Amino acid sequence: MEELLILIITGLGIGMSLMGVSTSIIFSPLIVWAYGSKLGNGIMIIPYFIADIYITYKYRKDFNVKDTLKLVPFAFLGMILAIFLIPYISEEIFSKILGILIIITNLLFFIKNYEKKFKKFASFFGFFGGLSSYLANISGPIFNIYFLSLNKNQKNFIGNRALFFTFLNFIKLFLYFFIYKNISTYTLSRSLITIPFLFLGIFSTGFFLKKISSETFSKIIVFLSLIIAIYLLI
Repeated sequence: MEELLILIITGLGIGMSLMGVSTSIIFSPLIVWAYGSKLGNGIMIIPYFIADIYITYKYRKDFNVKDTLKLVPFAFLGMILAIFLIPYISEEIFSKILGILIIITNLLFFIKNYEKKFKKFASFFGFFGGLSSYLANISGPIFNIYFLSLNKNQKNFIGNRALFFTFLNFIKLFLYFFIYKNISTYTLSRSLITIPFLFLGIFSTGFFLKKISSETFSKIIVFLSLIIAIYLLI
């Protein structure tokens, strides 16, 4: 029963996170606690990828392909570095580094007009986002700030984010299966349980987002990112 509850929370959390709400602070530690980092990431990657494809299709008229895909090569380099770092760096140390980076980028975002300059730093966001995605599965707050800097419109934000994560998680799926080797019939059986709940998370979050303005949405995303950064540090 405890395992089922964790998988339900994970499904809901993944669905909400792909709409821009950084719920990884809740479900990621839970599933890592239940299964360990390696198996936990193996369980999460399938529902993430399925949800990415669905949201990318749903928001296919709202993303900017050029601005989004230029992150992908840098994210790939970040993941390659992560493969070599895994034996030498603990998740605890990396989480603290990531927490500091998130706080810095969030504070800069509040400086008037500075956020518009973030699009020039695709290499930074892509590299550290890819690194954090592979090592700790908490890359959302890094990418959220970048995508908000492109366009604060909710649909554009969600569309850009979904398109990027479709490519990112496709690469991760390949790396997890052939290199990290944490995808198996065992992890797939757990992944399948989360899938109905991830769609529930997507739909419920989408309903809520329709009720708020783009400005309020941006503030909520930044605020949640700061909470995650503080959590990572302490």
